[in-house]
Amino acid sequence: SKVKSTDKSMIDRDKVLTFFRIFGGAQSDNLLRTILVKIFDRLDNMKTVDVFRVQKQQRYGEETLFIYSSLATILGMKHIATELVVRSIPAFFPDKYLSIKAKSDQRMHVYIRERTEIQDVIKKLVGGHIETKFIHLYPTIADYLDPVSKTLLQFETMPLHMRLRVPTIPDMYALVGYLHSAHLEMPASGITVLSDSFKDYVVSPLANGYCALTTTVSYRKQTWLLEIVTRDLEQQVDWGILSDFKNTERRKFYYTSILAFRDNFQDISNLRYADLKSLTSSAVADIHVRCRHDRIVQLPAGSTVLDLAYILDPDLGLYCKGAIVNGRFENPLYPLRHGEHVEVQTSDEPFIQENLLTLLRSRVAVEHYRDRVKTYFMVKAYELGREVLMRFIQLHQIPVEKLFDSRGEPRLMTQDEIIDIGVGKFTVAQVLESHGVFTPQGGLFSKPIIQIPRQVRSLYDHMYRMPDCCTVFPMVDREVVMQYFPDTSQAATLGLIEIHRASCDKLVHTRPRIPVEWSITLGPEMGLDLWVEDGVGLAYKITGVIARNHLNIISLHADSREQDSSDLRHIFISIELRMGEHAPVDQRHLIACIKMLRAIKEIKHINIHKE
Repeated sequence: SKVKSTDKSMIDRDKVLTFFRIFGGAQSDNLLRTILVKIFDRLDNMKTVDVFRVQKQQRYGEETLFIYSSLATILGMKHIATELVVRSIPAFFPDKYLSIKAKSDQRMHVYIRERTEIQDVIKKLVGGHIETKFIHLYPTIADYLDPVSKTLLQFETMPLHMRLRVPTIPDMYALVGYLHSAHLEMPASGITVLSDSFKDYVVSPLANGYCALTTTVSYRKQTWLLEIVTRDLEQQVDWGILSDFKNTERRKFYYTSILAFRDNFQDISNLRYADLKSLTSSAVADIHVRCRHDRIVQLPAGSTVLDLAYILDPDLGLYCKGAIVNGRFENPLYPLRHGEHVEVQTSDEPFIQENLLTLLRSRVAVEHYRDRVKTYFMVKAYELGREVLMRFIQLHQIPVEKLFDSRGEPRLMTQDEIIDIGVGKFTVAQVLESHGVFTPQGGLFSKPIIQIPRQVRSLYDHMYRMPDCCTVFPMVDREVVMQYFPDTSQAATLGLIEIHRASCDKLVHTRPRIPVEWSITLGPEMGLDLWVEDGVGLAYKITGVIARNHLNIISLHADSREQDSSDLRHIFISIELRMGEHAPVDQRHLIACIKMLRAIKEIKHINIHKE
């Protein structure tokens, strides 16, 4: 089933295609069986991996750690995943294996020495009220591997693990109660429960089906992670999908997890093998959140409310203003945690930021964000294009029926051409000339073509971007032009247009320069981002300028630390643009204030705060 190209430069690509052949099963049971066969085939290969040359051993070890052990973990097969890791570490980390093995052996000696004592203490705490069986989870070298990054942990000490098996789920919670009251019932027991260590995976099982109660205690300077299960839950904890493959609901659960993992690869045409390994290994940390009607959604670890909104529905993501998380309102960039209940909230205004492409964790959410925002901007561009076209017709006295039919639909131009006019890719005259309509008409003494200026009506419109090369500030700078972004830029995928000063040398001469006309109505408040060089009395100068222009400072935040490799510091100021609650907003005060702030030599850039 391997993909093999004759071109050796395609080896990386062949590995990606081979991996995705696993997901060729059309039916859920076929897909799960195919993955299980591949996992056990790799386990069998790893038992004899030492017969291969060193380079092949390392390659097998790497594939097993990043891909096959991760797939086993996603399917809840803890024992299988551990054995794959144990057999892969000597091959993938040959130089560090002996030191890891020595640390693991030392932990084993400590475990054997101290296991009986902590068992006896717990038995005294329970006092025979709950039938408790102790299962020893002996240390292995797999404990030293980070399950997500697949790097070796450098901890000198880590918790020892022990499992406590009880008859029923109510007994599980009762046992936790005994452990957490040890300092009251038996102060001399020596058991101390670590704060915030209790985790309930019975109410909210992990994405791989792990279902147990865990708590961490300290006993005689040694930390123990206690895992509390019943007999049925123990099978699911250790074997996952294999604990009851005949169970339809269980197969459906793991099939959903596999689909969520697969769907995170939206486009594999340019996927590198290194990215495949990274995404597969990070999937072991996926979380589950609950939405309305108890719908469970699987997300990559670190996902935000906005990730969830775009996965549920692109429109929901575009207009997301936050969510009610466990009864509290949180902003769109709130990082979700496993088991939380989330109800996404929307507003009338879209939530768009350039940096969201780097903040979103889910590849599905990124693709939905990119496509939906681009569609949103294209709709806006079409409206702008029609507006510019109508103004051009009126200015040059072109008969409307020549360009539009009786229903108001374009007769000559396509929708894409009107969008191109809206984003400034082409001028109206250029598009008309491509259809054989030359303007102006009327002979030698006719007036020349006049470019229609673009009206910018909002300070916070993310369709327009003010680059740092000339630091344009709306309403303050008058001789400015807009220019369409090249298709190869990331910004173009979001429909952004740059606004420069007309004299800026960064403008591309081969693309149209559209004059900009400010048509902005100010709100009662505005946020400013100032990038400054540190200086004595700088805050006094800034606040003095704002006060002299009859503007009120609502809040001011200054970071005296360097933000990056440059020497510039960041200051955020929120100002009120009117003198009283019912007073009108006066643009003149703001314009004068910005001009005076620009005159302060320590201030290098002033931008409108858009977040």
